[in-house]
Amino acid sequence: MVSEKLPFQQAFERLLSRAPGPIFPRARELYLRKYCLEDGGQPQAVGSLRTFVLEEEILEAAGGAVRSRALAFALVHWQGPQLELSRYAAYLAERWQLHQTDLTPVADTAWFREGGAWVRFSAPAVYERSAPTTLVSSSADPTPAADAPDPRG
Repeated sequence: MVSEKLPFQQAFERLLSRAPGPIFPRARELYLRKYCLEDGGQPQAVGSLRTFVLEEEILEAAGGAVRSRALAFALVHWQGPQLELSRYAAYLAERWQLHQTDLTPVADTAWFREGGAWVRFSAPAVYERSAPTTLVSSSADPTPAADAPDPRG
């Protein structure tokens, strides 16, 4: 199954929309280490280069709205050795239309669960989620008719 090629920002939003919320930091971290932007949170196989969210800044508003701003990404050579920086740069340009000059190889540390060699880079990406809807009745809910049977029996 071939995954849909979304633009970088849309892939970031899609991935974060499926990630556990900030109230579960460990689950969120594991999710973001396991699922890449290319697969949008789906477990199907993707190419040998995969883009992951490495660091994010999360801001929560009083009403429950959440804003996540990416601070860093990891581009992983899945199950492979470190590549020349030009190979990583070419992939980012072709796949995401990103022209990175800040690619930093991470030596002697394989990606999550021995995923492979990787480089660190930054790119602008923001995800915003509005406050969750409430399950409490509101004045906009329809009222049952007076002659309607009581649903409680």
